[in-house]
Amino acid sequence: MEHIHLTDKPLVVKHVLADKEGRLFVSSSRGLYLLSNGIFRQVLFDSNALSLTNNVFKVIDGGENSIWAITNDGLVYYNVATGKIEVYRNNLRGGINGYSCLAMIGDFIYLGTASRGLLRFDIRNKSFTLYPEVGNGCINELVPVANDTLYIGTNGSGIKIVKATTGKELFSIEHSLGTDGISSNAVYSLLKDKNTLYVGTYMGGFSYTPKRGNVFSVYSYSSLFDSYNMNVRAFYIDTSGRKVIGTRDGLCYISEREGLTRNYTSKSSILRSNIILFVKPLKEDYLIGTYGGGLYLLNPETGKLSFFKQDDCFMENSFTECDQDKDGKFWISASNGVYMYDPSTDKYIVYDSRNSSLSSRSIFTVKVDSKDRIWFGGSEAVSLYDKAAGVFKSDIFPEHILPYTKSIRHIYEDSDNNLWFCDDKEGVVKVNGDFTKFEHITMDDFLPDNSVGSIVEDPQNKGLWFATQRGLMYLKDGHHKSFSLYDGIPGYIFNSPVQVTENGTIWWGNERGLVRYMPQSDSKQLETSLPPAITSISVSGKTLCAGDELMPFSSTFLEKITLPVSDNNITFTFSALNYAIENTNMYEYCMDGYDEGWKTLVISNQATYTNLPVGDYVFKVRVISDPDAIKSMKVEVVRGASFIIWIFILCIIACVILFFCYYSLLDKYRKIKSGLQVQKESVEELPKEKYQKSRIEEEEVLRIEEKLVICMEREKMYLNPDLKLQDVANFIGCSAVDLSQVLNLYKHINFTDYINQYRVEEFILRVQDKSAARFTLASLSEQCGFSSRTSFFRSFKKLKGKSPAEYIKEKGTLLE
Repeated sequence: MEHIHLTDKPLVVKHVLADKEGRLFVSSSRGLYLLSNGIFRQVLFDSNALSLTNNVFKVIDGGENSIWAITNDGLVYYNVATGKIEVYRNNLRGGINGYSCLAMIGDFIYLGTASRGLLRFDIRNKSFTLYPEVGNGCINELVPVANDTLYIGTNGSGIKIVKATTGKELFSIEHSLGTDGISSNAVYSLLKDKNTLYVGTYMGGFSYTPKRGNVFSVYSYSSLFDSYNMNVRAFYIDTSGRKVIGTRDGLCYISEREGLTRNYTSKSSILRSNIILFVKPLKEDYLIGTYGGGLYLLNPETGKLSFFKQDDCFMENSFTECDQDKDGKFWISASNGVYMYDPSTDKYIVYDSRNSSLSSRSIFTVKVDSKDRIWFGGSEAVSLYDKAAGVFKSDIFPEHILPYTKSIRHIYEDSDNNLWFCDDKEGVVKVNGDFTKFEHITMDDFLPDNSVGSIVEDPQNKGLWFATQRGLMYLKDGHHKSFSLYDGIPGYIFNSPVQVTENGTIWWGNERGLVRYMPQSDSKQLETSLPPAITSISVSGKTLCAGDELMPFSSTFLEKITLPVSDNNITFTFSALNYAIENTNMYEYCMDGYDEGWKTLVISNQATYTNLPVGDYVFKVRVISDPDAIKSMKVEVVRGASFIIWIFILCIIACVILFFCYYSLLDKYRKIKSGLQVQKESVEELPKEKYQKSRIEEEEVLRIEEKLVICMEREKMYLNPDLKLQDVANFIGCSAVDLSQVLNLYKHINFTDYINQYRVEEFILRVQDKSAARFTLASLSEQCGFSSRTSFFRSFKKLKGKSPAEYIKEKGTLLE
């Protein structure tokens, strides 16, 4: 890194431009500085050095050995070869000659102002014209894209993308609560690089959203239909490619062969509810289940939508899922029980908790497996229909699995005949075909979220796709990979419908559209994005700054850090540089030479190592969704020179002691024997109080208490669910016994209650935030450091005298 000295006089550097010739142009408050052939020279646009024309804000390459610059007093053309300078001023709106940014497309230069919108300068006839109004008129940045597109960063209106020649707005990117977007509408800088848009904002951080290819896409059909931003709750695609798509806003029918689309809503058809819950083929028709609006048939040839039957039960109630057994009978789950429909006789039977052994009245899903067993996921339990006995059984799971099967929304059978039961809140239960082996899988294992909408097997390589409330995850041979907005999915929340079509394409219903995945050949690789950046390093509780002895420059560029054995506690903080979208990144990290394998972080971006032994290590971190993009840093723990000196001194002392040892051996023996006798008598007289004979000095107590506050309030060590007494003692620099004594004798509290009181206060703080409504109690408690739901409820009740739910109800906060 080299410091470049331009002048002895004070100046402000505004902008730097490197052109194709290798020259460097520096815009400053004292004119333009040009670096060419290793020599800087100053260029003044006005002979008066103090002129506003010499206050240069930004320059762009004008081609043909020239540049265009904006100053505090007009637009300037400068020819580097000839030295020609031309200043252009305008009289529009009383004279707008102070510009904030500029961009060049073809024969036009577009000029942004701080509060008066955009102007356009025609290079051919040297004239200014007003540009159509854009946003709030506060223009901070202009980026030309292709031949006729302009990205405009505004101060308050986000990013506007317009057609440059007409000024027509094509679309916009804005910050909005509860949706994906940029982190702030005050956009101060923009950079467009291929498929990546970098956005610098005021008080909103740096937004960086790369895409790694079109692996996923949202279905659309020419200009007739686009599912983007549709909340797709159900769909079916037949062998001819016809699609019936159910959303929260009605039903859509698309036939690309016929060039035909149809829409059905409660206003335009007989639908009594616009929320469609399932679509399944039934002979030549489609069976349509709705939320609270009954069951329907759609004829694709005529487009007619009719009730399945005219019976009252089919003209109301919610119909959630449908499957067909080997006898050709249809089993339909509903809010009032289970319907069995026999097409051969056109008759049906309704089963509910009153006329059968069905344990749940409200049934969410149904699945007929390869053994013709019929499974039902209900509001209270999973039921199995015994065809031979004609009864429903609900006592099918062992007791340790039962709590995770109370709200099953999807059931899937893979090619190995394993059954997967997807719960709305408790993750997934995997059961082998013989129902003898059970496995409960959650976020603690590999799931992105415990609410799993569906599972489907990849037809190409037999891996499993998990659709959750936090994106997609792919599992194969014990290895998993998460997919997010980076990869082309339009939104994180996936609904239950999933289908694999004959060509191997996998389709999912998503809150933002009908998503499809096109299988990739082995030769086609995804574009790799940048690895995470290590944004800060802390050693023994102190955050290092660039220039410190242990960190000579920024951690982002540091390749190796050397620690003395006396300061062998280190914390890495890292980021995938995506601050625009919350909860996008999940990380994995490891310390080669210390860890046995990769460790997963779900709700954190920090990795801490304490008491690292002397040796050489390599710290690695990556985003789960991009395992090939790894950031590495070498870590070396060494013994200092003082250690060797002390070893030498100790050796001398040891020799002296050994020399006198022979002469004092007898006396030593007697003293030891006498001491043992006294110790034995003292032990017999020890009081019941644990620490009465081992109290530490008051000065040490104050030091430990002060360090303890730093551990909790600044370092927030309580957020680590695996925090132990020894971990805190190591950080403070005392023994675990001394720390325990301070807590019990001086603070009158044990270690567990002390840590949990901070976790409870953290929960209360977070639950007051508006974004808390998107999380469950369990999720929030995990973010605050509790390792289990039980310990959280017990601690909260103990410390606050009421349950979390009672507290939240008093505060008027709603959680999922």
